[in-house]
Amino acid sequence: MFRHLVSLLAGLLIAGSAAAAPEAPPAPGPGGAELLSFVGSLLVVVGSILAFGWLYGRFRPGMSQGGGEIRIVATRPLGPKERLLVVELGEQQILVGVSPGHMQTLHTLDAPLPETGQAAPAVSGFAARFREILKESGR
Repeated sequence: MFRHLVSLLAGLLIAGSAAAAPEAPPAPGPGGAELLSFVGSLLVVVGSILAFGWLYGRFRPGMSQGGGEIRIVATRPLGPKERLLVVELGEQQILVGVSPGHMQTLHTLDAPLPETGQAAPAVSGFAARFREILKESGR
């Protein structure tokens, strides 16, 4: 008897929901105006991202324009990310060790280094370093 009652209630629910929900017309696809608005908005967003990126690269916040009183006199690489710098501050020259995320003053020079016109060139690769050692030894 309980099964008959459950099947009767289920039948009434199905019949009631079919009668209460009329067939809805299919939703139309996006029209030309909606698609044009979407593409225009997308172009504005991408264009503004590119413009802000260009402005940030051009005018980096916190970076001063020009050297002023600070000048790098010489540089010497010690490894892939470490190097030594001789920095000139007014009349004083300081030897600075630089590594990723850290700088340390190593020595304050008593007499300034002689001007060579340009900083020491960075030697890259085994062949260039071997050639430099041969030149220094006179062979």
